[in-house]
Amino acid sequence: MKRKLHGSIILTYRCNAKCNMCEVWKHPSKPSEEIGLKVIEKLPQMFFTNVTGGEPFVRQDLPEIIGVLRKKAKRIVISTNGFFTERIISLCKKYPDLGIRISIEGLSVANDTIRGIPGGFDRIIRTLFELREMGLKDIGFGMTIQDLNAKDLVYLYLLAKSLGYEFATATLHNSHYFHKWDNQI
Repeated sequence: MKRKLHGSIILTYRCNAKCNMCEVWKHPSKPSEEIGLKVIEKLPQMFFTNVTGGEPFVRQDLPEIIGVLRKKAKRIVISTNGFFTERIISLCKKYPDLGIRISIEGLSVANDTIRGIPGGFDRIIRTLFELREMGLKDIGFGMTIQDLNAKDLVYLYLLAKSLGYEFATATLHNSHYFHKWDNQI
């Protein structure tokens, strides 16, 4: 039986958010250090590819990257903070079979506090509804549970359920990926 290869590609360590559980924003990559099209072209065929970061939508060449990945993966999902609504919508219009997963860290106050982006929650909701309006099928959101947002978990679950979106949760944890080792928020 042939195995199905699943992969994750970290396109950048740049991010416009300043999340309390992730310190990627304190250690941004330089564009010259990030994975480029030539490397992506060498990747093997995959069944599923998650495109992540940092924030993938800070990459100006993201449409070209997705164009190459579409030839290599049956399914592509981009993990994003949902802030770059216009870029997200534009890319999904070009590639309507993409999946989008937006990190939402609670209702308005909790999300904006945790993410460090004033107005971020409203932008996320706008992005989610514009994706729905355009007919994108593969949409979901999730949260990293911590003391500041645990009270919002059920509300976000019910929102996802009412919209027919995938809902995922993660527990707060340390990781070299997030530049977090101190068990502190």
